[in-house]
Amino acid sequence: MADKTAKVVRFHNLGGSEMLKIQEEPIPEPGKDEVRLNVKAIGLNRAELMFRKGEYLEPRPAVEAWL
Repeated sequence: MADKTAKVVRFHNLGGSEMLKIQEEPIPEPGKDEVRLNVKAIGLNRAELMFRKGEYLEPRPAVEAWL
């Protein structure tokens, strides 16, 4: 299954929604004691929105969502 790809939403710079980029990425194989979930929708909370704008500086992952 390593040859399949998914769309991911990434940001490389802080800012508004104009900084979000949809990219194709390979779907990683689950590791030992991990599972893969098929996600149909996600939500963003206030801290995630503030972080993307540079107003909340707690570390967050660079992958916003796998679509």
